[in-house]
Amino acid sequence: MKKKFIIFTVLLSIVWVAVAWAQFKDGLWEMTTQVEMKGMSRALPPTTFRQCITRSEPVPKSQDKNYECKTTAQTISGNTVSYSAECKGKDGLMLTAGKATYSGSTMEGSSTTNFKAKGQPEMQMVAKIKGKYIGPCPK
Repeated sequence: MKKKFIIFTVLLSIVWVAVAWAQFKDGLWEMTTQVEMKGMSRALPPTTFRQCITRSEPVPKSQDKNYECKTTAQTISGNTVSYSAECKGKDGLMLTAGKATYSGSTMEGSSTTNFKAKGQPEMQMVAKIKGKYIGPCPK
């Protein structure tokens, strides 16, 4: 169950892609996230994935059909975007806040997700994200 939440958090962590367009390139991006869960003595292994991001569809589609997500706040300052998102699902509620900075074909960011599962204590995950532009989106 934790792996599912981590994968979802990774996808959610890139909600910030509605970015400062001057620093953002439409296309295929490769993102690597390093997630730490509060209360665990060691970090989880990094996860790398690719996602097609465009101005017309700046928010990646979640591959987890068990959650419905929406961006609740977003601000852009220069080449940095800050955001908040909320995801509701049968397993509980996830609240994420994050920030990402774009510089041409690279980006760096971080996010914090609080997961409230029914009948469980709240969990907190912190993700550090690095990304690079790969090229045009596949057709």
